[in-house]
Amino acid sequence: MSKTIQCLVLAGCVCVLSVPAGAQLLVYRNLSYNIAKTMAETTMESCTAQGLSISVHVIDRNGNTLVALRGDGARLHTFENSYEKAYTALTFRRPSAEMQEEYAAGNATRMQQADFPGVVAIGGGLPVRVDDDVVGGIGVSGGAGGTNEPCAQAGIDAVASQLQ
Repeated sequence: MSKTIQCLVLAGCVCVLSVPAGAQLLVYRNLSYNIAKTMAETTMESCTAQGLSISVHVIDRNGNTLVALRGDGARLHTFENSYEKAYTALTFRRPSAEMQEEYAAGNATRMQQADFPGVVAIGGGLPVRVDDDVVGGIGVSGGAGGTNEPCAQAGIDAVASQLQ
């Protein structure tokens, strides 16, 4: 068999056995600006109705800020803190309050993870889910005790029918 025929046979085998390029692409769901805006505004309204001065961040699946609000009278640190709570919830795929509980219980792994850049072991951050896929995070800072998470949940609840 000539070298030309061998090369053609080999090239044909490679083509037959190769995976189509389209099968290698990944498709992700992400939050839209409108959904994020509704979440942030609903969260702000929920906390303001309770007399709280808060900041809220809604971030996408990559940690990028989609919407950030700092309410009237919210302290300076709340703006950065709300982002970090959203980021923590997104990164660990669970409420930031769980990180806080495990940190307080002396969980050595959580104590080390709390030192990661952008991670904070304080309640007020929730992952935003579509089924089992975490598509973003929402973080609230400025309320006392456990008041932040219910406001964040109100924001998620406001768009629940769109998270499908």
